Amino acid sequence: MHSLVDHEEGLVYRILKSILAAVFGLLVGGVFVLFTQSTPLEAYSALLRNGFGCEQANNCAWWTTLQWATPLIFSGLSAAVAFRAGIFSIGQIGQMSLGAAFAAMVATHIQLPGLLHPAFALAVAALAGGIWGLIPGLLKVCIGVNEILSTLVMNTIAAFLIAAIPTGRYIPETARLDTLAAGSKLNTGFFLALAALVFVFLYLFYSRRGYEVRMSGQAPLFARNGGLHPVRAVASAMLLSGALAGLGGAVEVLGVHYHFVTNFSAVDSFDGLIVALLGQTHPLGIFFAAVFLGGVRLGSLGGLMIDAGVPRELGGAMIAIMVIFMCAEKLYHPLLKRLTSHRNVK
Repeated sequence: MHSLVDHEEGLVYRILKSILAAVFGLLVGGVFVLFTQSTPLEAYSALLRNGFGCEQANNCAWWTTLQWATPLIFSGLSAAVAFRAGIFSIGQIGQMSLGAAFAAMVATHIQLPGLLHPAFALAVAALAGGIWGLIPGLLKVCIGVNEILSTLVMNTIAAFLIAAIPTGRYIPETARLDTLAAGSKLNTGFFLALAALVFVFLYLFYSRRGYEVRMSGQAPLFARNGGLHPVRAVASAMLLSGALAGLGGAVEVLGVHYHFVTNFSAVDSFDGLIVALLGQTHPLGIFFAAVFLGGVRLGSLGGLMIDAGVPRELGGAMIAIMVIFMCAEKLYHPLLKRLTSHRNVK
């Protein structure tokens, strides 16, 4: 009974923590707006309208927001799986780029019928990203190489290797992912991202291997003394982490740009970490964080800059402030603890 109450309190605590971080980010962002020619109400109205509005089916900002959220979901899941294993990975952008490159190579140089063509390209991209994620994981657990340094270096090496991959020029029709909404680039990769969310949730919380991953990250000494295999747990987690990032890059190439790119929709170098932190490293939270970040990025581009005359960098500043408040737990820990524990007081 106590464990159930503790679990519920922990869930409520994490939700309230994310909400407070978002509110603080919006409030501080509103202060920044006061230094422009607009007002916070005008700026946020424009941001919401351009990022989350929907006038009609063929002119709906939601479609683009979900399109931008798709690679964010993959990169956020990638970072979260690594976090759960106790690995602070910042290698998502390198793994995504490799996945995109191998997907483009398969799509342009191998001819396959029907759905097999994009499916095979996605599988190869996942394998490439997975191997690239596995290497720093093994370096960490086998010879003690710091994962922040190794994943950062691996991003640079990935950029070098990509130059040797024959990515071709244009993705043929047979290898492209189907578009879901007219007038947008939202494609079936979004459903693949949703499937990845469900898979990661079941893997982490309802499988023995996922239990190994979580215990190895949270209590490695307990895991080792309990007969678990931390090395295997880290290896499997980093393999999955890299595969998720590789899939994100492949979806961008096969469903959005139709040629190899390294500048993905709404994804910067450390967005995977941001989405994972805002989503509390939980698949459901990552979904909402990715949609929120995608909408803010889109609204900042069209709403803040064009409609309200506010620099679009304000959107990025708000996200950065939210991450800061997510990490400033001492600021509101007493209040949240009181709110989440009041149910035990009789």
